[in-house]
Amino acid sequence: MASVPERFVGRWAGSSDSCGSDADDLTLRLTRNHITHWESDGPIKAVVVRGDTELALISELSGEGETWLSVVHFTLSEDGNRLIDTTTRPGKELVRHRCTGTGGAQARSSSRPALLRDAA
Repeated sequence: MASVPERFVGRWAGSSDSCGSDADDLTLRLTRNHITHWESDGPIKAVVVRGDTELALISELSGEGETWLSVVHFTLSEDGNRLIDTTTRPGKELVRHRCTGTGGAQARSSSRPALLRDAA
């Protein structure tokens, strides 16, 4: 089974200031085989990588009693600190910032998942 390359793995937020906050609805958590959004999460079913910066995922998300397939495309900035989502809001780039250091965020080099909110 394909998995998310390490350079994309981590916790991402709408701004670096909101990395420790549970109120950021842009929070995204990527592990090698799981994706967690603010109010949905699920296993990654397919991974497509192009070059060092492009990633496309198909995942089976669940949230609020529903389950659905999701397709998303990301571009990683050259410095690896911004993840640009071009599919969630068609016609607009949704930029997330890598969370590192304190506040429950995970450093880029670690592959151990961090729990979001009250997830078990």
